[in-house]
Amino acid sequence: MARERSPERDKAKKMWLQSGGTMKLKDIAAALFIPESRVRKWKSIDKWEDELNGSADGTSKGNAPNGTNGSVPKSRGAPKGNKNAVGNKGGAPPGNKNALGNSGGNGGPYRNKKALKHGGYETIFADTLEAEELELLDQIDTSPMAQLEEQLRLLTLQEIRHMKRVKMLEAGLSDEERKIKEELTQRKDMVPYTSPKSGKQIQVPVLTEGMKVTEITTVISSKLDKILKQEEWLIRTRDKKIRVINLIASLQQEEEKLKIARERLELDKFKALGHGGTEGEGEGDEDDDGDDLDW
Repeated sequence: MARERSPERDKAKKMWLQSGGTMKLKDIAAALFIPESRVRKWKSIDKWEDELNGSADGTSKGNAPNGTNGSVPKSRGAPKGNKNAVGNKGGAPPGNKNALGNSGGNGGPYRNKKALKHGGYETIFADTLEAEELELLDQIDTSPMAQLEEQLRLLTLQEIRHMKRVKMLEAGLSDEERKIKEELTQRKDMVPYTSPKSGKQIQVPVLTEGMKVTEITTVISSKLDKILKQEEWLIRTRDKKIRVINLIASLQQEEEKLKIARERLELDKFKALGHGGTEGEGEGDEDDDGDDLDW
Protein backbone atom coordinates (compact mmCIF):
# COMPACT_ATOMS: atom_id res chain seq x y z
CA MET A 1 0.00 0.00 0.00
CA ALA A 2 1.48 3.37 -1.06
CA ARG A 3 2.29 5.80 1.71
CA GLU A 4 0.05 8.85 1.86
CA ARG A 5 1.65 12.15 0.87
CA SER A 6 2.50 14.23 3.91
CA PRO A 7 0.44 17.47 4.17
CA GLU A 8 3.51 19.26 5.55
CA ARG A 9 5.24 18.69 2.19
CA ASP A 10 3.03 21.17 0.34
CA LYS A 11 3.06 23.59 3.29
CA ALA A 12 6.86 23.64 3.35
CA LYS A 13 7.02 24.30 -0.39
CA LYS A 14 4.43 27.09 -0.18
CA MET A 15 6.29 28.78 2.71
CA TRP A 16 9.58 28.69 0.79
CA LEU A 17 8.07 29.98 -2.47
CA GLN A 18 6.17 32.78 -0.71
CA SER A 19 9.43 33.97 0.86
CA GLY A 20 11.04 34.12 -2.58
CA GLY A 21 13.51 31.41 -1.65
CA THR A 22 14.96 33.43 1.24
CA MET A 23 13.47 31.44 4.10
CA LYS A 24 15.93 29.00 5.65
CA LEU A 25 15.06 25.31 5.56
CA LYS A 26 15.75 24.92 9.27
CA ASP A 27 13.17 27.64 10.03
CA ILE A 28 10.60 25.84 7.88
CA ALA A 29 11.38 22.57 9.67
CA ALA A 30 11.01 24.24 13.08
CA ALA A 31 7.68 25.81 12.10
CA LEU A 32 6.26 22.47 10.92
CA PHE A 33 7.92 20.34 13.65
CA ILE A 34 9.73 18.12 11.14
CA PRO A 35 13.42 17.29 10.60
CA GLU A 36 15.44 19.68 8.48
CA SER A 37 16.76 16.78 6.37
CA ARG A 38 13.21 15.95 5.30
CA VAL A 39 12.60 19.51 4.10
CA ARG A 40 15.88 19.44 2.16
CA LYS A 41 14.83 16.16 0.56
CA TRP A 42 11.44 17.58 -0.47
CA LYS A 43 13.15 20.63 -1.94
CA SER A 44 15.32 18.43 -4.13
CA ILE A 45 12.60 15.97 -5.21
CA ASP A 46 9.89 18.56 -5.91
CA LYS A 47 12.39 20.93 -7.62
CA TRP A 48 11.50 24.08 -5.72
CA GLU A 49 14.28 26.01 -7.42
CA ASP A 50 12.86 25.28 -10.88
CA GLU A 51 9.40 26.41 -9.87
CA LEU A 52 10.75 29.58 -8.25
CA ASN A 53 12.78 30.45 -11.36
CA GLY A 54 9.86 29.65 -13.60
CA SER A 55 7.47 31.85 -11.62
CA ALA A 56 10.02 34.68 -11.48
CA ASP A 57 10.78 35.12 -15.22
CA GLY A 58 7.91 33.21 -16.83
CA THR A 59 10.15 30.42 -18.12
CA SER A 60 11.14 27.03 -16.82
CA LYS A 61 14.70 25.93 -16.23
CA GLY A 62 16.44 25.02 -19.46
CA ASN A 63 14.06 26.99 -21.69
CA ALA A 64 15.32 30.48 -22.40
CA PRO A 65 12.85 33.20 -23.46
CA ASN A 66 12.35 34.31 -27.06
CA GLY A 67 13.58 31.02 -28.44
CA THR A 68 17.25 31.54 -27.43
CA ASN A 69 17.61 27.84 -26.68
CA GLY A 70 17.74 27.07 -30.38
CA SER A 71 14.03 26.50 -30.96
CA VAL A 72 12.02 28.62 -33.37
CA PRO A 73 9.87 31.15 -31.47
CA LYS A 74 6.15 30.70 -31.90
CA SER A 75 4.63 33.34 -34.12
CA ARG A 76 1.83 35.48 -32.77
CA GLY A 77 -1.37 36.51 -34.45
CA ALA A 78 -3.37 34.96 -37.26
CA PRO A 79 -1.66 33.27 -40.20
CA LYS A 80 -0.94 35.24 -43.34
CA GLY A 81 -4.04 35.81 -45.44
CA ASN A 82 -6.53 35.12 -42.64
CA LYS A 83 -9.61 37.36 -42.90
CA ASN A 84 -11.65 36.20 -39.91
CA ALA A 85 -11.24 39.56 -38.18
CA VAL A 86 -12.09 41.70 -41.21
CA GLY A 87 -14.46 44.48 -40.16
CA ASN A 88 -13.86 43.92 -36.45
CA LYS A 89 -13.01 47.31 -34.93
CA GLY A 90 -12.21 45.79 -31.55
CA GLY A 91 -13.75 46.52 -28.15
CA ALA A 92 -17.38 46.61 -27.14
CA PRO A 93 -20.03 48.13 -29.39
CA PRO A 94 -20.96 51.80 -28.87
CA GLY A 95 -23.15 52.37 -25.83
CA ASN A 96 -22.30 49.01 -24.21
CA LYS A 97 -22.26 49.29 -20.39
CA ASN A 98 -21.60 45.69 -19.39
CA ALA A 99 -18.27 46.63 -17.83
CA LEU A 100 -19.55 49.75 -16.08
CA GLY A 101 -18.17 49.93 -12.53
CA ASN A 102 -15.75 47.06 -13.06
CA SER A 103 -12.36 48.10 -11.70
CA GLY A 104 -10.66 45.20 -13.47
CA GLY A 105 -8.13 42.87 -11.91
CA ASN A 106 -7.95 39.10 -11.72
CA GLY A 107 -8.78 37.92 -8.27
CA GLY A 108 -11.88 39.67 -7.13
CA PRO A 109 -12.07 42.61 -4.76
CA TYR A 110 -9.31 43.36 -2.28
CA ARG A 111 -9.21 40.76 0.55
CA ASN A 112 -11.78 38.60 -1.23
CA LYS A 113 -12.61 35.38 0.67
CA LYS A 114 -14.62 33.57 -2.03
CA ALA A 115 -11.85 31.02 -2.60
CA LEU A 116 -11.66 30.12 1.10
CA LYS A 117 -12.13 26.36 1.63
CA HIS A 118 -10.60 25.00 4.84
CA GLY A 119 -8.75 28.12 6.05
CA GLY A 120 -5.35 26.44 6.12
CA TYR A 121 -3.76 29.21 4.03
CA GLU A 122 -6.06 32.07 5.03
CA THR A 123 -4.49 35.48 5.63
CA ILE A 124 -5.88 37.15 8.76
CA PHE A 125 -6.03 40.96 8.83
CA ALA A 126 -6.14 42.77 12.16
CA ASP A 127 -8.66 45.38 10.98
CA THR A 128 -11.16 42.68 9.93
CA LEU A 129 -11.29 40.85 13.27
CA GLU A 130 -14.56 40.68 15.16
CA ALA A 131 -14.98 42.12 18.65
CA GLU A 132 -14.81 38.67 20.25
CA GLU A 133 -11.65 37.83 18.30
CA LEU A 134 -10.00 41.11 19.33
CA GLU A 135 -10.75 40.34 22.97
CA LEU A 136 -9.26 36.86 22.64
CA LEU A 137 -6.24 38.32 20.84
CA ASP A 138 -5.42 40.49 23.84
CA GLN A 139 -5.61 37.48 26.16
CA ILE A 140 -3.17 35.29 24.22
CA ASP A 141 0.10 34.68 26.02
CA THR A 142 2.77 34.93 23.33
CA SER A 143 5.69 33.79 25.46
CA PRO A 144 7.49 30.73 23.96
CA MET A 145 6.96 28.60 27.06
CA ALA A 146 3.21 29.34 27.21
CA GLN A 147 2.79 28.57 23.52
CA LEU A 148 4.70 25.29 23.82
CA GLU A 149 2.66 24.22 26.85
CA GLU A 150 -0.58 24.99 25.01
CA GLN A 151 0.64 23.01 22.00
CA LEU A 152 1.50 20.10 24.30
CA ARG A 153 -2.00 20.10 25.81
CA LEU A 154 -3.66 20.16 22.38
CA LEU A 155 -1.47 17.32 21.11
CA THR A 156 -2.32 15.29 24.21
CA LEU A 157 -6.05 15.75 23.53
CA GLN A 158 -5.50 14.76 19.91
CA GLU A 159 -3.61 11.68 21.05
CA ILE A 160 -6.50 10.67 23.31
CA ARG A 161 -8.98 11.07 20.43
CA HIS A 162 -6.88 8.82 18.19
CA MET A 163 -6.76 6.15 20.90
CA LYS A 164 -10.54 6.34 21.35
CA ARG A 165 -11.08 5.89 17.61
CA VAL A 166 -8.78 2.87 17.57
CA LYS A 167 -10.70 1.35 20.48
CA MET A 168 -14.04 1.94 18.73
CA LEU A 169 -12.80 0.32 15.54
CA GLU A 170 -11.45 -2.68 17.43
CA ALA A 171 -14.75 -3.10 19.28
CA GLY A 172 -16.71 -3.21 16.00
CA LEU A 173 -14.20 -5.30 14.08
CA SER A 174 -16.05 -7.53 11.64
CA ASP A 175 -14.96 -9.13 8.40
CA GLU A 176 -18.53 -9.63 7.11
CA GLU A 177 -21.10 -6.98 6.41
CA ARG A 178 -24.54 -7.66 4.96
CA LYS A 179 -26.10 -5.26 2.47
CA ILE A 180 -29.83 -5.60 1.96
CA LYS A 181 -31.44 -4.00 -1.09
CA GLU A 182 -35.14 -3.18 -0.93
CA GLU A 183 -37.43 -1.82 -3.63
CA LEU A 184 -40.87 -0.27 -3.57
CA THR A 185 -43.34 -2.68 -5.22
CA GLN A 186 -47.10 -2.99 -5.71
CA ARG A 187 -49.07 -6.13 -5.03
CA LYS A 188 -52.72 -7.10 -5.35
CA ASP A 189 -54.35 -8.30 -2.12
CA MET A 190 -57.85 -9.80 -1.84
CA VAL A 191 -59.71 -8.00 0.93
CA PRO A 192 -63.10 -9.17 2.26
CA TYR A 193 -65.93 -6.71 1.62
CA THR A 194 -69.61 -6.80 2.67
CA SER A 195 -72.01 -5.47 0.08
CA PRO A 196 -74.49 -2.94 1.58
CA LYS A 197 -77.25 -4.01 -0.84
CA SER A 198 -77.16 -7.76 -0.65
CA GLY A 199 -75.35 -8.10 2.65
CA LYS A 200 -73.09 -10.74 1.17
CA GLN A 201 -69.35 -10.82 1.83
CA ILE A 202 -67.18 -10.87 -1.22
CA GLN A 203 -63.45 -10.66 -1.98
CA VAL A 204 -62.36 -7.37 -3.54
CA PRO A 205 -58.87 -6.91 -5.09
CA VAL A 206 -56.93 -3.96 -3.61
CA LEU A 207 -53.52 -2.66 -4.78
CA THR A 208 -51.09 -1.99 -1.93
CA GLU A 209 -47.53 -0.63 -1.97
CA GLY A 210 -44.69 -1.85 0.21
CA MET A 211 -40.96 -2.43 0.44
CA LYS A 212 -39.75 -5.79 -0.76
CA VAL A 213 -36.30 -7.30 -0.26
CA THR A 214 -34.90 -7.91 -3.71
CA GLU A 215 -31.22 -8.59 -2.99
CA ILE A 216 -29.04 -9.61 -0.03
CA THR A 217 -25.28 -9.25 -0.46
CA THR A 218 -22.58 -10.34 1.96
CA VAL A 219 -19.48 -8.16 1.70
CA ILE A 220 -16.19 -9.20 3.27
CA SER A 221 -14.34 -6.02 4.23
CA SER A 222 -11.78 -5.98 7.01
CA LYS A 223 -11.50 -2.88 9.19
CA LEU A 224 -7.87 -3.62 9.89
CA ASP A 225 -6.74 -1.02 7.34
CA LYS A 226 -8.75 1.67 9.12
CA ILE A 227 -7.19 0.71 12.44
CA LEU A 228 -3.68 0.81 10.98
CA LYS A 229 -4.38 4.21 9.45
CA GLN A 230 -5.61 5.56 12.76
CA GLU A 231 -2.60 4.15 14.57
CA GLU A 232 -0.32 5.80 11.99
CA TRP A 233 -1.81 9.19 12.82
CA LEU A 234 -1.47 8.36 16.50
CA ILE A 235 2.26 7.79 16.02
CA ARG A 236 2.58 11.07 14.14
CA THR A 237 0.83 12.93 16.94
CA ARG A 238 3.09 11.33 19.52
CA ASP A 239 6.18 12.30 17.50
CA LYS A 240 5.03 15.91 17.47
CA LYS A 241 4.34 15.68 21.18
CA ILE A 242 7.85 14.38 21.88
CA ARG A 243 9.36 17.23 19.85
CA VAL A 244 7.37 19.79 21.84
CA ILE A 245 8.46 18.17 25.12
CA ASN A 246 12.11 18.34 24.00
CA LEU A 247 11.69 22.01 23.10
CA ILE A 248 10.19 22.72 26.52
CA ALA A 249 13.05 20.89 28.23
CA SER A 250 15.69 22.76 26.23
CA LEU A 251 13.99 26.10 26.92
CA GLN A 252 13.89 25.34 30.64
CA GLN A 253 17.59 24.47 30.58
CA GLU A 254 18.42 27.74 28.84
CA GLU A 255 16.39 29.68 31.40
CA GLU A 256 18.19 27.87 34.23
CA LYS A 257 21.60 28.66 32.71
CA LEU A 258 20.59 32.30 32.31
CA LYS A 259 19.45 32.42 35.93
CA ILE A 260 22.78 31.01 37.16
CA ALA A 261 24.71 33.49 34.99
CA ARG A 262 22.74 36.38 36.46
CA GLU A 263 23.38 35.19 40.01
CA ARG A 264 27.12 34.94 39.31
CA LEU A 265 27.11 38.42 37.86
CA GLU A 266 25.38 39.82 40.93
CA LEU A 267 27.87 38.04 43.17
CA ASP A 268 30.82 39.46 41.22
CA LYS A 269 29.37 42.95 41.52
CA PHE A 270 28.88 42.45 45.25
CA LYS A 271 32.52 41.41 45.70
CA ALA A 272 33.82 44.24 43.49
CA LEU A 273 32.11 46.82 45.69
CA GLY A 274 34.00 45.49 48.75
CA HIS A 275 31.02 43.96 50.52
CA GLY A 276 31.75 40.74 52.36
CA GLY A 277 35.39 40.50 51.16
CA THR A 278 37.49 37.88 53.02
CA GLU A 279 40.73 39.94 52.88
CA GLY A 280 39.24 42.94 54.67
CA GLU A 281 37.89 40.73 57.43
CA GLY A 282 41.33 39.15 58.02
CA GLU A 283 43.08 42.55 58.30
CA GLY A 284 40.57 43.74 60.86
CA ASP A 285 41.23 40.71 63.04
CA GLU A 286 45.00 41.32 63.08
CA ASP A 287 44.54 44.95 64.14
CA ASP A 288 42.33 43.88 66.99
CA ASP A 289 44.91 41.39 68.20
CA GLY A 290 47.68 44.03 68.08
CA ASP A 291 45.66 46.42 70.20
CA ASP A 292 45.21 43.74 72.85
CA LEU A 293 48.96 43.07 73.03
CA ASP A 294 49.85 46.80 73.33
CA TRP A 295 47.40 47.17 76.14
